[in-house]
Amino acid sequence: MAPHARGRGVAIRTLRLLACWAFGHIHLARLELTCAPDNVASQRVATRCGFVREGVLRSHVRFKGGRRDSVMFSFLPGELQ
Repeated sequence: MAPHARGRGVAIRTLRLLACWAFGHIHLARLELTCAPDNVASQRVATRCGFVREGVLRSHVRFKGGRRDSVMFSFLPGELQ
């Protein structure tokens, strides 16, 4: 997210709208969100939206010529507020 847009709740509102649409209109059974272990801002957005941290996926994605871990979060339809 652009620096001038950070801290205004845009990411949280967007993720909540996406979750409502995904569960309400296309009837997904589960949403998953992954981010880098050092990406505290994305992890904060996930938890503020109600996503539950499930754990770390080791060596999950290619990154800068190597592999990187990812933190996995999930969100289920019954958790939507």
